[in-house]
Amino acid sequence: MILNVNNITKKYNHIDGVVDALNNVSFQVDKGDFVTITGSSGSGKTTLLLSLAGLIKITSGEIYFNDFRVDLASDKKLSEYRKNNIGFVMQSFALVPYLTAMENVLLPLVITNHHSKSDKYTKASELLNLVGLFNRRNHLPKELSAGQQQRVAIARSLVNNPSIIFADEPTGNLDPALSVDILNLLKNINVDNKVTMLMVTHSPQAAEYGNKIIKLSDGHLIS
Repeated sequence: MILNVNNITKKYNHIDGVVDALNNVSFQVDKGDFVTITGSSGSGKTTLLLSLAGLIKITSGEIYFNDFRVDLASDKKLSEYRKNNIGFVMQSFALVPYLTAMENVLLPLVITNHHSKSDKYTKASELLNLVGLFNRRNHLPKELSAGQQQRVAIARSLVNNPSIIFADEPTGNLDPALSVDILNLLKNINVDNKVTMLMVTHSPQAAEYGNKIIKLSDGHLIS
């Protein structure tokens, strides 16, 4: 088991009253799983993902990454947790517009001193080749299609050798054909590179890529 989520609740105070974004949600994720988190808009999907990443504090419950207690950790420990264990893929791609594809992939390595400049370039090159974009390594995001930008984002998410990739609606800005390409790429990375995936999606078709499907409704786990 790589993630253990026990009865987590997240409440927000709103002018109209308290909102239960998550309500006593529990599940486990094993190493190598491809978990899809689905549900309608406002069901708590993104809140759950951000909670697991330690980017928002839950109101109650427990979140363990292996033996690390995510929900009680300091900001410094959470930063280390994300840097060493998690890759992120976002719906908006989140590429730096004035950096090339290569530079965007290299970006997470800028803050580390574990590798030489040559090793970093080799790693980034391997990942751009993995996603089929080494020949576009010197192109800016605006010179790439939406699908190519998401492939660069996926390569960047892998550059620190994460244990888990958190993907929040990674096909939300793509047409159906490109969506299938990106989903197949994520599935191949999951299988071939043994990287655990947690993917938020509103698409029933995309949800079927998971070997485990978590369905939320109004903050409740319903399946």
